[in-house]
Amino acid sequence: MKIKRIASFEDLEINLHTFVMQPIFQSTWYLKTFAKHFSQMDKVILLGIFKGDKFVGYGAFEEERDKIVFLGMKPVLTQEEVTDFGDIFLKDSSGGIALEAWEEILRWSDDNNKSLLQLDYVREDSETYKIFKENKINGTYAVITPQEVSPYLKLPGSWDKYLENLERKERKELKRKMRRLDTVRSYHVCSDETLAQDFEEFIRLHRLSDPQKKKFMSGRMKSFFWDLFMVKKNFWDVNLCFLEIDGSYIASIMSFDSEDQTLAYNSGYDPAYDFYSGGLLLHAFKIRESIEKKKSVYDFLRGGQRYKYDLGSAAHQLYKIVISRR
Repeated sequence: MKIKRIASFEDLEINLHTFVMQPIFQSTWYLKTFAKHFSQMDKVILLGIFKGDKFVGYGAFEEERDKIVFLGMKPVLTQEEVTDFGDIFLKDSSGGIALEAWEEILRWSDDNNKSLLQLDYVREDSETYKIFKENKINGTYAVITPQEVSPYLKLPGSWDKYLENLERKERKELKRKMRRLDTVRSYHVCSDETLAQDFEEFIRLHRLSDPQKKKFMSGRMKSFFWDLFMVKKNFWDVNLCFLEIDGSYIASIMSFDSEDQTLAYNSGYDPAYDFYSGGLLLHAFKIRESIEKKKSVYDFLRGGQRYKYDLGSAAHQLYKIVISRR
């Protein structure tokens, strides 16, 4: 196995034309959008992973002060974080290929005098986490610390089965809130392709949610979010859903959607309608829609907010892995 530095995202994508779907936060279109808004390209490091002459994967990194981090993971603007999971991407990680890939990445970093790597938000089910947890690479010292959780649902085959799987208290409460919503004129809508006015409504509701979200959604951040809709994508769509009451949008969800997964990336709501629990119920409607579309996962992404567990989530643990070479 060998590592080759790749000059640009365009060159990287040439090698990907026969590849299967990449995880959203390792997809070239997402990383390219992040780099466009928040990175200097001379600090971006794109490493192609080859087995013989065959391209088998890549890692996208960025120089950040005295260390190397996953591209997309550095805090931006006013120390905001926008990328939920970090990892390399391999077409097939079986048969020890992930271990070989990391051995070569660390050898490349040694050869290029980049001896400190910080890998943020690595999932516990990742081969990367397992490799460093089990100290499989000689001459490497890794400090691993829990960093965050990421709640998710494995979706059953029907909405009734989903309700049945909830704890009795949560099931009763969800049904009560849905009945309350039935007392007003309401409906929810999800669009496969956003329109400009829908995006502006999402931004409005996001900023209304709380002061921290208003601070987060600056003009530059809004531009990044808009480009996530506009950039050319494979395998994934970026969608908006809304809950409307009496003609007004009162809650919104921005999601990444594939044929098999729904990833709830960001959301907003109008606190003036807190009585109707619009944010939670819109997630419930989106879960129901995902079940109807025969998807297998509804992922709430990073953050251990209570409502995610009220809707029946389990959680992945995410880790920070700081690697130095002896």
